[in-house]
Amino acid sequence: MKPLHQIAFVLADFALQTPAQQLLDRFLLGYRRAGAFHKLDGVRITVARAGDFLSPSTATELLRARTANVGLQLTDLPTAVRDADAIVLMPRADATTPADAQLTATLTHAKPGTPCFVFGALATNLAAARTVVALAAARQVTLASGTTLPTTWRLPQVDLPVNAPVDEALIVVQGASPLAELHALDGLLPVLEHRAGGEHGVRQVKFLSGRELWRAGDRREWSWPLLSAALSRSDSPQGDTILDGRTQDLVGLGLVPKLATNPRGWLIEHTDGVRTTLLALDGVVADFNFAVRLADGNNISAQLLRAPVPAQEHYSQLAATLEDFFRTGMPPWPAQRSLLTAGLLDACRQTAAQPGVWLRTPELSFR
Repeated sequence: MKPLHQIAFVLADFALQTPAQQLLDRFLLGYRRAGAFHKLDGVRITVARAGDFLSPSTATELLRARTANVGLQLTDLPTAVRDADAIVLMPRADATTPADAQLTATLTHAKPGTPCFVFGALATNLAAARTVVALAAARQVTLASGTTLPTTWRLPQVDLPVNAPVDEALIVVQGASPLAELHALDGLLPVLEHRAGGEHGVRQVKFLSGRELWRAGDRREWSWPLLSAALSRSDSPQGDTILDGRTQDLVGLGLVPKLATNPRGWLIEHTDGVRTTLLALDGVVADFNFAVRLADGNNISAQLLRAPVPAQEHYSQLAATLEDFFRTGMPPWPAQRSLLTAGLLDACRQTAAQPGVWLRTPELSFR
């Protein structure tokens, strides 16, 4: 275990109920872990003032309150990063990646051997992500990236059997692009990595929306039964359920197309033949749910828990994972996942401009 004396947070914004506030306060104040309230005693928490990146008004007021009340230290970015034993880099709450200048400055000033976690994606395309990885390697910085979804609880707490053959997978999320795509990828890719042979990369991607999305399901380009299995794990069905509490088979009654606002989806074909569907369905349910069909015909499905405000307790799961990463120096998941996520975010963006057309992605064919 490595000594952990100081953790630096590099922030692009800071407001209540943002990822930056949820993670910073857990390292600053403590969090629930393994049946107890856990505090990082003897660990200093610093925030880089980084005037070019951190908005000065509300953020400064909230952070100064923490310096007065709980010992948070504010300093310039080079000092905060240079003296840190671990670094957490947080983009704006509405962004998938940190600003390039913010990330470059952080990696440039980090001391060799420092674990660094980027909340969100490393970059919005594969080439930029590889540049980040190369810079981190040159600085001997151990890099990881992601959101709360790989670490949060699953309801029920399921996983694929080791080396299970998989035919098809699907995940339902909500929200605006590109955050919805990031959440879908960060929720489903960790599940699929456990399949037989692991991840092999992606061969091609296609975008569909509106009526064409439903027609593609009717043509079995993606699976309505798998969508039904995913939605069976939701505890927030919309429509008549929120009016009077009645239970409804959203797929069986044909309600999904009626409830969905701005429905959109991405069909992903992996190089080993596995098919994945990412569905952003605002208005159908209000939680994230996935389903995987195994080669033997059985389904595995679960909800990815996002605990309600104000506590958003799923951030405690991520804090525990990051603390272990910082103390051991061992990243919590493969670096290739971050590269694949960045490449797929770019593919999702490109295909959204050309609906119904397959985009070949030979650059994403890596394990």
